[in-house]
Amino acid sequence: MAFLRKAFRGLFKALEWFAMICMVVLTVVVFCDVVLRYIFKQGFSWTQEIATLMLVWFSLIGMAIGVLEKIHISIEMFTSHLSEKVISVIESIDHVLIAVFGGVMLYYGIVIMQMTKSSTLPATKMPSAVLYVILPISGLLILLNALLVAAKQEKKIFNEDETSGKENHNA
Repeated sequence: MAFLRKAFRGLFKALEWFAMICMVVLTVVVFCDVVLRYIFKQGFSWTQEIATLMLVWFSLIGMAIGVLEKIHISIEMFTSHLSEKVISVIESIDHVLIAVFGGVMLYYGIVIMQMTKSSTLPATKMPSAVLYVILPISGLLILLNALLVAAKQEKKIFNEDETSGKENHNA
């Protein structure tokens, strides 16, 4: 289990680096395109496609990382008035629903990739599937992350039950 945990951490550290590289490439490409278009009145035809590719990849990898680190937006107006146990149950349900969303992304990402494998992007002539390959990858990562977080939440719920049961038993 320790090996699996270490491998998972390594994978997500690599994903964080990949997301950072995507953002740097996006920034450099857009900056160069703006400079070329406004100063030299001419730009490259491929910059828009590369910028779109980097933005999509960065965003979807960021979604997967956000699920693992639990940094997505949540509405606490309702849960702030509930007990810790009820909040834990709601969070578990939330992560199961996020896992379902990841599964849908995985499935339909594969479908979209298969539909676009024969077409190419106009400027770069790369296969269109390059743009969409990130959908099943991020879907799988979201699915795994959500299940991992839900399992941690479930463990927390059951540990609270055992702790409160011991306290009641000793009283």
